[in-house]
Amino acid sequence: MVNAVIIGLGLIVLFCLFRALYFMVTSKDKRQGEGVANFLMLRVTFSAILVAFLVVANYVGWIEFHGPYQDPRLVQTEQNQEGQSLEKPAVDNK
Repeated sequence: MVNAVIIGLGLIVLFCLFRALYFMVTSKDKRQGEGVANFLMLRVTFSAILVAFLVVANYVGWIEFHGPYQDPRLVQTEQNQEGQSLEKPAVDNK
């Protein structure tokens, strides 16, 4: 569901961008400026909605952002720390 919303909003943004390009190329009168401005305004609006949705979805936990590269040493260190915190300390009953 979340993926469908993200893809849908992305497609709407692209549609508005190319529709503005179409108005810019084909129209040569006053209507050109109005059409281009209207579709670029819609593109900016839907882009803002998309970014806001991504922020909210991340905050709620529907999606999880990740970086393009993770240092393997850092990942190994984090896994070791998680493993140590889960282990129970040995109790000496002497």
